[in-house]
Amino acid sequence: MTVKLTKEEMLRRRRIADGLEPLRTDCTIARTDGIDIDAYLATELRRRYLHLLDHAPRELLATENLSGDTDSRKVALDETEGAQIDVPERARRVFGIRMRGWQRAAEVLPAERLDEVVARQRNPYTAATAWRPVAVFTSGDSTGCTGPILAWPLTGLYPEVEELVAVCDPGEEFYILDEAGVEELIKN
Repeated sequence: MTVKLTKEEMLRRRRIADGLEPLRTDCTIARTDGIDIDAYLATELRRRYLHLLDHAPRELLATENLSGDTDSRKVALDETEGAQIDVPERARRVFGIRMRGWQRAAEVLPAERLDEVVARQRNPYTAATAWRPVAVFTSGDSTGCTGPILAWPLTGLYPEVEELVAVCDPGEEFYILDEAGVEELIKN
């Protein structure tokens, strides 16, 4: 189940996991070295959260369908015709895409495989079909964080994205992920 926690709620969970809460009333501990534990934990949580968004298994994350925020157009590349899809800036990592007319979604391949995928589209025996579509980033890193996507086959006159499954960073004030991801995030 997907949960949305505020920065304060996540910080409290981390403090409990680290044994800093609940506070005991039968003793007191004073620190005089000037370390702001909450600021340290908040920074560490943010760093770990972004790493989780970029590298964790999909089942630990809360994905969204960003198809309504995409722009797509027809492109011709090396004698092949496909679709170019601009990924919304708020997408941190893209998992898959399905265009109108496709029978299933396709995992988006890393940009390193672009030349190979384009070459396969020139051969009628290896070219993508509605039952075996293919999509690849044109630039960006291997985690699928940035860059437009090229997709084949092109069905219809105008390409239209029906589904773009991605995980987004909600900013510094919120943490949105699966309950299992919360446990992964706060563990020591």
